[in-house]
Amino acid sequence: MTARRSFNMIWRWPAALAALVMFGLLSALLGQGGIWWPLSWIALAVPLAVIAVCIWRSYRVPEIGERSGP
Repeated sequence: MTARRSFNMIWRWPAALAALVMFGLLSALLGQGGIWWPLSWIALAVPLAVIAVCIWRSYRVPEIGERSGP
């Protein structure tokens, strides 16, 4: 893999999370109950779960034979 990454490769997941958050906020504000509120809770909880997984992975001790760096 080259040292320089493409624009799409770098911004794919942040853009997807931003779109999910926008959907969650708009569904919470504009939805009139029903399925919209649970969908907004799920959409707004996914980025928090991603943050928790990334923090957990950063504090995890690498096992023997596992690479620790990029």
